[in-house]
Formats: sequence, structure tokens, C-alpha cells
Amino acid sequence: MNEDKIGIHSEAIGDKMIVHVQGNLDVHNTHKIEKDLMALVSAAGKPVIFNLSDVPFISSAGLRLLVTTLRLCQEQKISISICGLQPAVEKVFDIIGMQQLFTIYPDLSSALK
Repeated sequence: MNEDKIGIHSEAIGDKMIVHVQGNLDVHNTHKIEKDLMALVSAAGKPVIFNLSDVPFISSAGLRLLVTTLRLCQEQKISISICGLQPAVEKVFDIIGMQQLFTIYPDLSSALK
């Protein structure tokens, strides 16, 4: 996928909604998916798992989007978790301390257990 492209798609697996994100979560891209992402999460009504295995880069704008989504899930009393962090994204999560906010799994199969 071109680095300037971003996309999301979702699927229900069991009692969970999986949101697959592809592309860089940066200031140039997050606004392109924010409205659709919020609508997906609002309509989910079940635990949400963000699969970030196709996200090679995340900036503060991407982190803000994830935290905004976390707040929306908390308001709706549904759980949210993240899986599939690539090394560069995982490093940012470690530096910022995002593990304190999100449950993070190494891959989708682990998150679905």
C-alpha cells in the first residue's frame, strides 16, 4: 500500500469486532478515517480489537485517534484492545506508555482467545 494511503475495514469474529487498519497513522491520514472509525466503533456494540499489523508508522495524531476511540468505547462500556504492533509502532507505544491504557496482544489470534 502506498504510504500516503490509509484504509480501514472491519469484520465480526465471534463476539468481537475486528478493525483492520492499513497505512501510516499520521497527521496526513488520520482525518481521512476518523469519522468512519468512530461510526464503526459506535455501531459495534461488542468488544473492539484494532489490528495494526499493517500500520508501519504512528504519530501523535494517530495516538490521539486511538485514545479518542478508547474514550468512546469506555462511554459505551465496551472493551477495546490492540494487536499486531510493528516494531516501530511498538517502540512508540513503549515510550508513551500506551500499555497502561490498552490491552495489547502480539497478534490477532492471541487477541481473539
